[in-house]
Amino acid sequence: MDAAALSPNERFLLDFHRSHAGATSEFFGPARTPEGGDSYDRLAALVPEGDEAVVLDVGCGDGLLLERIRLRRGSCATRIGLDMSADELAVAARRLGPDVLLLNERAQAISLPPASVDVALSHMALMLMGDPASVIAEIHRVLRPGGVFSAIVDGGPAPSDGFACFVGSLRRTLRAAGRPPLQLVHPTFASSQALLAHLDEAAGFSDARVEELVVSRREAPARLWELMLLTYDMDYLSPGEVERVRRDFLDAVEALRDAEGTVGCSIGLRQFTARKRG
Repeated sequence: MDAAALSPNERFLLDFHRSHAGATSEFFGPARTPEGGDSYDRLAALVPEGDEAVVLDVGCGDGLLLERIRLRRGSCATRIGLDMSADELAVAARRLGPDVLLLNERAQAISLPPASVDVALSHMALMLMGDPASVIAEIHRVLRPGGVFSAIVDGGPAPSDGFACFVGSLRRTLRAAGRPPLQLVHPTFASSQALLAHLDEAAGFSDARVEELVVSRREAPARLWELMLLTYDMDYLSPGEVERVRRDFLDAVEALRDAEGTVGCSIGLRQFTARKRG
């Protein structure tokens, strides 16, 4: 991977994941949907049973999704993980062992041959990638005809609980400092309509759909703050600004404690799924 070709956002993300490898799975792994599963399980469930399937995880991070696929499908799935962070891939290699192919590269230029993948999945990564049209075109190229592409991204509705308090504290701190918010999510992923437009017939996909979901967990305020420190926004702030967010956040969530002293943390997500025509 050519480091000189990386965008400022990509360099920021590499620096973050160098210091916080595994942060995404630590944040989202224990969070549950109302049905009781989690966002990783929703993607793993798309890998077909029985026949051998080749599965590509785009932006695989520390490999939790690929591990879930093994637990669900055993040796029936050939698993490939792709990530531009060598630090995340090092954690994935320890988690997954030698049976998984791990590629240290950008999704805009996947080294796999055409029509070599049955299922392409992505968890909380695609919205961070620049030039999404190129990413989607590459995923289309490596998918076999009839292959499934599904990704979970940020952006669905969420209740007003602990995470909403964090967002409010962050916005107040940035406003007081006269600083703009961190912008990492590509505008393509700002709405479901924009997502679907990138997966329409012209892009070579059919049966495209978007589902909104909410994942939640409950934690003591101190633990919840530890999780907030794993967000990209905290790396964007100065130490003094982080401390201001911390004080404001802990004050705000105090009124949300339940009888056990825990606070809910709910995050809205969207899952879009499509099938390669042919």
